Amino acid sequence: MSALRRHALARLSQAPDADSEADRERAARWHAAGRRFVVTRRREASGAVGLGFCTVDALHPELRPRRVAAHADRDLLVDLALPPLLQEIVRCPAAVRHADSFSRLASAAAETGLTIRVYGSWMWQALTGETHVHEASDLDLLIDVVGLSAADRAIAFLEEIEPTLAFRLDGEVSFAGLGEVNWREYRQDRPEVLLKSVDAMRLTSRTEFPA
Repeated sequence: MSALRRHALARLSQAPDADSEADRERAARWHAAGRRFVVTRRREASGAVGLGFCTVDALHPELRPRRVAAHADRDLLVDLALPPLLQEIVRCPAAVRHADSFSRLASAAAETGLTIRVYGSWMWQALTGETHVHEASDLDLLIDVVGLSAADRAIAFLEEIEPTLAFRLDGEVSFAGLGEVNWREYRQDRPEVLLKSVDAMRLTSRTEFPA
């Protein structure tokens, strides 16, 4: 099983818990449909794994999808998978209207040697086939990096390619074993950045990251 990390997709042996009866029912339906939950941060009080999913109202599909928070004990996780690759999102029917931009991004990433994964609304659209993406939706990218030099290259790539695309790029660079930093915050070149992981969210000096 893959490591427990933010944005990982978890399959559970039973439906997770939630903070309201309505959300518990939503989580139970989601689980019964055989769908995965995305890993968020641990709950501080119990240590349970934080989970989330985004569901569309079947009666009112025109409404914005609802983000639902849930949680489960670690031993209920059957397996973990990484978010889908950009190439999988490109094949999503909703991507047709931005076919040129997706093709340009995928080709440029391949030439640069970057592996890009996608989370957020585009991920849910591709995984469920339901309407999660709207006209102004960002593309949330996740790029694994081993250290600051690799992060610098990834950020330079995103800065260069974004103006050529029909959509805004959001997302994070993920430092192995440490956590994630929003790519726009990282490029500001401040001495500290906000690092998010399954266990914590804290301002972190850039000197703590591998070179």
